Amino acid sequence: MALSHAFSGELHSTKVAAIFDDDARAREVARRLRLELALGHGQVRVIHPRDPVPGRKLEPEVSGIRRTLVRSHLTMGVGGALIGAALFVLLRVTGVTMIVSSATISLLVLMFYGAVSGLLIGGLVGLRPDHDAYVHTVLSEVRHGRAAVVVHARNGEERDRADAMLSAAGATTVTTL
Repeated sequence: MALSHAFSGELHSTKVAAIFDDDARAREVARRLRLELALGHGQVRVIHPRDPVPGRKLEPEVSGIRRTLVRSHLTMGVGGALIGAALFVLLRVTGVTMIVSSATISLLVLMFYGAVSGLLIGGLVGLRPDHDAYVHTVLSEVRHGRAAVVVHARNGEERDRADAMLSAAGATTVTTL
């Protein structure tokens, strides 16, 4: 399981998008995807050049994204603090003079730096950098008059099956983790 999925607050945390030259072809492929893969209407969306807010179809789970950010920050922040405490124990057991002579301050400093490092990593995980190529590719192609079919998959297997069908339909695809 990808690290980003462990912290995800989204119902559909993995996505695949396919680019088509015309809207009619995109709608037909979307209909076939829903039927053949038994996907819900909300899981398969068509984005066309006339869409007023295409970003909502690309990333519809705003509250899920918020939960992902909170969950990743909390988990990684606490994990970092615990790693800082473990480092303190290791340094104390080995007899590092500075740690032994000022144990409380050393523990607090190591836990603080561990927590801050964890929060930074949690922020990176929460930003979902794997979505950048997905979002930028689709928005760029839609601006150039093409249509996109976007599949919000529940898991990697569902994403891979959708990706295979979209590729078989002759589309260029882009996926997230």
